[in-house]
Amino acid sequence: MKYTYLLLNFFTILVPFFRSFEPKLHFYKKWKFYFPALVIAAIFFLVWDYFKTKHGIWSFKEDYILGLKLGGLPLEEYLFFITVPYACTFIYETVSHFISKQLFPSWTRVVMYGLSAVAFLSSFFVYEQAYTFSVLFIWGLTFPIVLNQFSAQAFDKFLLTFLISIVPMFVVNGVLTGLPVVIYNNMENSGIRIGTIPVEDFLYNAILLAMNIGLYEWFKLKYKKD
Repeated sequence: MKYTYLLLNFFTILVPFFRSFEPKLHFYKKWKFYFPALVIAAIFFLVWDYFKTKHGIWSFKEDYILGLKLGGLPLEEYLFFITVPYACTFIYETVSHFISKQLFPSWTRVVMYGLSAVAFLSSFFVYEQAYTFSVLFIWGLTFPIVLNQFSAQAFDKFLLTFLISIVPMFVVNGVLTGLPVVIYNNMENSGIRIGTIPVEDFLYNAILLAMNIGLYEWFKLKYKKD
């Protein structure tokens, strides 16, 4: 069905958008911090997406998209980088509001720095697999920068948000890769899948969340300083 990817975007953001106006959360009042973060992250990912699509790392099945394209990317792909990050940032706000206790030990940050270094170095061993290389390389570069934007509490909530987001990710990415809406060139990835989802997608999702939420925290901090 031509509306499949569009409807997937719609249902991804539907509940988070309307619940953004709840009196307890008032997430809509923080849009002035979040939307600049969303735009910057979306530009980065769309450029990345453009080159991956252009060079055949992945493609989109015409049966499930409207066919409206800009720069070789379907309209729905642009919407993806709005709906998914927004939904995940809403989870982050909800977690931050309702959970005050720190759940992860303080040394978890050090572990994340170590994993970032391992990812960066490992990327050079898989440079022939473009998708695997790029997620490892970009994760290794961006995560240390993003981690520096998080207070101990914000970092704790970010990790919890990522773990929670894996559940809806299985639904959304499960549809995208199961039908499939997005067709991966398996010569350009590790070939390891969890269900129908390439393992690289989990790192991709981590980078997407880290960049959106990290920039969101940066804009909030900048506002307070000003």
